[in-house]
Amino acid sequence: MAIRACIFDMDDLLVRSGPIWRIAECALLERLGAERTDELASKYKGMNTLDVARVIHAELKPSLSVEKCQRIIRSRLIEEFMHGVPAMPGAVELVRRLAARRYPLALASGSPMEAIEPTLVRLGIRECFDQVVSSEMVKRGKPHPDVFLKAAELLRAEPAECVVFEDSLVGVQAAAAAGMSCYAVPSGHFEEIAKLATRVYRSLEEVELGGEPVSAE
Repeated sequence: MAIRACIFDMDDLLVRSGPIWRIAECALLERLGAERTDELASKYKGMNTLDVARVIHAELKPSLSVEKCQRIIRSRLIEEFMHGVPAMPGAVELVRRLAARRYPLALASGSPMEAIEPTLVRLGIRECFDQVVSSEMVKRGKPHPDVFLKAAELLRAEPAECVVFEDSLVGVQAAAAAGMSCYAVPSGHFEEIAKLATRVYRSLEEVELGGEPVSAE
C-alpha cells in the first residue's frame, strides 16, 4: 500500500535531546540515591517520562512514590527543554520537504507537550505538522502502539498507509504493533531495530519518499 501520511518521533530523531533526558534521569536517580547505568537506561530508552519513572521505581523500589518520581523527572525535563535543543542532521529539511509535497504529518513523541510545542516552534517547523501527540495523552506509551494509532486517527489515515520515523527500539516496536511501516535512524539496539524496521538509515539526510500522497478527501 502506498504511503499517504508520515508520523515522526522527536527525541534523538528530530532533535538531539538525549543529553537533556540524561540530565532529567540523573536528577531523579540522584534523589533516589542511585546512579545512572547503561543497563538501566536500556530498559526505558524511548519511553515517556511517566513510564521511565515507573521503570526506575520498579527497579530501585524507593520509599518515594511513583507519582513523586514522575513529577521530579518530568519537571526537570521540561526545564531543560526550555534552553533549546539542536536539530539532528537533515531533520528540519526532511520535515519541510514532506510538508511541501503535501504529506499529512504528525508528531508522536514521548516528551511532554510542554516540551514538544516550544521545540517545534524554535525549529521553525511547527506549521508543518497537522497533528501533535504526546504518548502521555494515550493509555499506554511505547512500545505499545497507542500513540501512533492516535496520530493516524487524527490524520484520518489507515495504519497501513502510514510510515513512522523512529530512532529507538521501543518506538520501532510500537510502529510494528500499529501495523505501520517504519524508517529508522537507530540511536541504539542496532541489530534488533534492523530486524524490525522497514528501512534503516544512518541519518535523516538519506531519506527520500517517492511520489505524492493520495488525497485525504
